Amino acid sequence: MAAEQTKPRAARRPAAPRLPVREVLGAPGSVRRPIVFLAIAFGLSGLIAPSFLRLSNLNALLVSSSFLIVTAVGEALVVLMGMIDLGVQSVLASAGMMVAYLNIMVPLPAAAAVPVALLYGVAVGWLVGVLVTRGRIASFIVTLGTYWGLTGIALLFNRGDNINPYSVTPPRQFGFLGFAGHLGPVPTLIVLSVLVVLAGEVLVSMTPFGLWVKSVGSNEAAARVVGLSTDALKTIAFMASGGLAALAGIMITAWQDSIYPLTAQGYSLQAIAGVILGGIPFTGGRGTILGAAIGALIIGLIDDLIVLLGLPALYEYIFVAIVLVIAGLQTRGKGFVK
Repeated sequence: MAAEQTKPRAARRPAAPRLPVREVLGAPGSVRRPIVFLAIAFGLSGLIAPSFLRLSNLNALLVSSSFLIVTAVGEALVVLMGMIDLGVQSVLASAGMMVAYLNIMVPLPAAAAVPVALLYGVAVGWLVGVLVTRGRIASFIVTLGTYWGLTGIALLFNRGDNINPYSVTPPRQFGFLGFAGHLGPVPTLIVLSVLVVLAGEVLVSMTPFGLWVKSVGSNEAAARVVGLSTDALKTIAFMASGGLAALAGIMITAWQDSIYPLTAQGYSLQAIAGVILGGIPFTGGRGTILGAAIGALIIGLIDDLIVLLGLPALYEYIFVAIVLVIAGLQTRGKGFVK
C-alpha cells in the first residue's frame, strides 16, 4: 500500500493578544467595575467641562452627593437581599421635617430632636420589615406604600410649608448645624458619608452578617436550611435603610438651613440606580457597599455636569436613564461585560 502523502499545513500566525473585558472590570459584583465607570465619567466630564476638575467643584460635588451616598448605602443592604426600598426619599424628607419641627417649632434641643428623627427612620424600616416578612407582602408594594404615606406625613408638618429658622418669631437657629460644618478643612458632610460607607463595607465584606445577607440574596431557601433567620436579617436591612435615610434627611436639612416636604424628589430611583450601577443586581447576592456608593457618586456627577454645562434640569432624567441601562447590562448573567 502506497504511503499517503500529507500536505504540510500552513503556519498559523499567532493571534494578537486580547485583553478580556472581565480582566479589566473584574468578576460580577467586583468593586473594580464601578471604579472603572467612575474613572471614565471623570475623564469625560473633564473633557466636556474643564471647570469640572477644579478643587472647589469637586468639593461641592462630594458635599452635594453625600446625601444620596448615605441613602444608597441603606438601599444597597436591601437590594443585596433581593428586595427593594422605594420609600427612602419619603423617609428622608419626613425625617428632615420632623427634626426641623421638633427643634424649631416645639422646640426641643438638637440633642433630643436628632435621635428622635433617627429612631423614626429605624422604626419605619422595622414596620416595613415586619410587613414584608410576617405579612408576606412584596417589598415593592410595602415600600411603595411608605413612599406615598410618608410623603403625606412630611406635608403634615407645618401644614405643607417649609421649616427654617424664620418659621418662628423671633427666629431660632437649628441646633444641629454642626452636620454642615467642617472638621478641619474637610466638610463634615463628606466625613459622615465616608464613615457610613466604610462602616457598611466592613459590615458586608468582613463580618458574618455580610455573608448571611448575601446568602439570603443568593438562595433564601438554602439560607433557611443552614439555620439563618432570614426574616430577622431582612428586617434589619430595612431598619438600616430607614435609619440611614433619616440621617440623610438631617444632613440635608442642616446643609440647606431649611427643609421642604418634597425635598429629595427622585432620590429613591437615583439610589436604586446607584446601587445597580455599583454592581449589585436586583436579584441580590453579590456586590459591595463601596461599589454602591461610587454608583451614587456617578449619579451626583451627572447632576453636577448638567449644572456646569448650563443644561435644563430635565436632561438629568435622560442621562440617568442611559446610565441605568448601562448598569443593567453590566449586571447581566451573560454577555457584554460578563
